[in-house]
Amino acid sequence: METFTEANAHGAALVGLPGMTPVHLAKLLGGMTPTEAWEAVRSGTHPADPRHKFLRSARETDVDAVAHAYARAGVSTLLPGTDGYPSALEGDPGAPAVLFALGDPRAGERRPRVAIVGTRSPTPYGLQVASEMASDLAGKGVVVISGLATGIDGAAHAGVIRRTDSSAAPPVGVAGTGLDVPYPTQNEELWNQVAARGVVFSESALGTQALPRVFPARNRIIAALSDVVVVVECHGKGGSMYTVEAAARRSIQVCAVPGSVRSRASDGTNGLLVDGCAPVRDATDVMVALDLACAGTGRFEGVEHSVAADSPALGERPGRSGSSLHARGRSPGSTSILSASQRAVLDAVDDTPTTFETILIRTDLSVAAAAQACDELDELGLLHVGAGWWSKA
Repeated sequence: METFTEANAHGAALVGLPGMTPVHLAKLLGGMTPTEAWEAVRSGTHPADPRHKFLRSARETDVDAVAHAYARAGVSTLLPGTDGYPSALEGDPGAPAVLFALGDPRAGERRPRVAIVGTRSPTPYGLQVASEMASDLAGKGVVVISGLATGIDGAAHAGVIRRTDSSAAPPVGVAGTGLDVPYPTQNEELWNQVAARGVVFSESALGTQALPRVFPARNRIIAALSDVVVVVECHGKGGSMYTVEAAARRSIQVCAVPGSVRSRASDGTNGLLVDGCAPVRDATDVMVALDLACAGTGRFEGVEHSVAADSPALGERPGRSGSSLHARGRSPGSTSILSASQRAVLDAVDDTPTTFETILIRTDLSVAAAAQACDELDELGLLHVGAGWWSKA
């Protein structure tokens, strides 16, 4: 049974008012605690509800009954700035004003996180890639995030659940429905397994059914929770593109799995590659992207095999003999003896944050070559590295 504070109970009650949307909720809670907002709505004095749209239903709502319903369902209510609210969402412009969790809301904390998304109508190839990639990433300590939908999403989480090793990272799901309404119904067992091993989040009240409008909104949470988004298969205008757009707005790296040019299921992913997204074939390629995105965050603690440990793309590279660039006589800030790749990357990076995808587009270098050049320029003191971006020092 979950223990509810007064603020949690009022937050849950606000979400459950008929006609409530994430935008309405954010306005109601702007500058107010959930309890203050609830009392203002009930009294008809809330400035964000001038037409008293929610007044009648608020007066008819038994807040204690709402709290008991969530407690019986084992669902936690999380508020920004309080214990259990995902740190990745703190400060995000689209962060849910109230978030619900089934399972352990801390499951993905202090670990690198990858969203694996794609079409609900995949090919056998897409299902196999998603499942194997997710399973391998979980085995390396990487949290796999997805939307628990049929197709690619479900295959990814099924791959994580298949792992029996206790050191595997827990899965994180983000639902569009209430946490007592598993959707789609054929994924109910998978839904429960994800909640038992990790957590399922939702911003929808208990009892919320599957509605078309909730899924694009849900996808922004998937993106915001992630360090890297991987699209396995998607159509040119598939729902995964909402996740891609949300990631791009947050400067979160988007990667895509190449597919057959004759497969409609790969129209979207191949288009992303043409647009400059990094190609990934397996978990090792994704780890390259993660090492860049998580540099300096400390979230590779506990990760079994980061790229820095087992890949020449970002670790001890051929020709370096285990020594730093500074130890080889290059003084910080020197640009006189840069390699062609280093100079190309330096010219491609702006004074303001520049994403890795932009560097790839501007330089036409491979992922490994660009990553190596970025790392070397950082050691030389010529670049600053951020969460998924680079800028001139």
